[in-house]
Amino acid sequence: MKKLFFLLAVAAIVLSGCGKDQPAVSPEDTDTSKYYDENGAYFGPTEEATNYTGSYYTGDYTSPFKTFLGKTDEDIQTKLDQLYNHYFKGNNNQKVYYETGSEAYIIDTGNNDVKSEGMSYGMMIAVQTDHKTEFDKLWTWAKNHMWHRNGEWDGYFAWKRNTAGSGSDMDEYCCPAAEMYITTALLFAANRWNDSRYRDDAQYILRKIREEPHPLFNTDHNIICFIPTGNEMDFSNPSYDLAAFTELFSRWSDNDRNDWTTAVRETRNHLYKSSNTTSGLFPDYSNFNGTPHAYLYNANATKYMYDAMRCAMNFGMDYYLFGVDATRQTQMAKRIIDFFEADGYKHARFNWDGTGASETYTLGETGANAVACYALMGTPGYEEIIRKNLRMAWDATLLTGPYRYYDGMVHYLSMLHLCGSFKIWKPRP
Repeated sequence: MKKLFFLLAVAAIVLSGCGKDQPAVSPEDTDTSKYYDENGAYFGPTEEATNYTGSYYTGDYTSPFKTFLGKTDEDIQTKLDQLYNHYFKGNNNQKVYYETGSEAYIIDTGNNDVKSEGMSYGMMIAVQTDHKTEFDKLWTWAKNHMWHRNGEWDGYFAWKRNTAGSGSDMDEYCCPAAEMYITTALLFAANRWNDSRYRDDAQYILRKIREEPHPLFNTDHNIICFIPTGNEMDFSNPSYDLAAFTELFSRWSDNDRNDWTTAVRETRNHLYKSSNTTSGLFPDYSNFNGTPHAYLYNANATKYMYDAMRCAMNFGMDYYLFGVDATRQTQMAKRIIDFFEADGYKHARFNWDGTGASETYTLGETGANAVACYALMGTPGYEEIIRKNLRMAWDATLLTGPYRYYDGMVHYLSMLHLCGSFKIWKPRP
């Protein structure tokens, strides 16, 4: 059956006239095994006729660590094992994953609490690294202590909980990037582990975050809100612009597909508009036209700070997974990588225009900017700069101590992308 599907997929690509743009598939290529994991989960080519060369269409997840740095499959697996053993199995000065019986949480070590963001990162890491037990324990904790299943915030996740006891209340509001990551991780888990219960949960979230009174995406602009309530619905956070995930929702959601399709376009537009045309930097918070948004409760909201560094990972991920907005994403990559090149990768925080440098370049930025380099691959003159960023991400010392959580998780997710280990797990053919 797998072989039949694969041959039909190849035929569709050839007949569409797009074979040239699908380098991972050729009529002579009948080795279907490389598009399935050991349990039969599928991540390979799509039958969809397209000119785009993103991994979603081709099934090609070749790691740039191999093509640019000459790393082997064994090298890459050793690196992935190192990351997992450090952050999930290490000692109390290393790990951020903690089990409590049948549940587990990711701790924000700097604040000694549990963030929905961290839970979503942990779930995504677990499904991409095929750790189902850990995924289930994280999802059980999130369901039991964060997930609203009725009332005003039905379908959303409380963004902050205490680790004591059963996760006592700290803040009921959501952190929208967490809803995006959790939902995508559940869809991948449903496909990778052939369990419809994950899909049912994901579809519940997708339905509820489109409903009043708290739609996650502003209904006038179809751009993700900073928080879907009150005045916070009227501006955004560009690091929440996860076009690759929104693209999957437009394909896999049982409801509101037209709205999701519009949201994909507007998400890409908003991220591009939020990239400063000189520095390439992004503000932590932005208006729907991309300009920085000042916020009473955050004096640094208009600056390139802790949230904004994830934008480089977001557009780099969308570039290699889909490639739909490749021209603009290459522009963004040139701007931001040229800027950090000029700075010598010394500083971490800036004003939106690149002035006011402060703090030291971080592990999270090292990973996120390396992912942005996907959009520079094939651009003449950037080969050595790409290698430099890849080496920094590969050689980086993993974090220990009280502030290992956030930068450590952003770097870990970045390494999954760069190792070719962040795959779109599709419904089985």
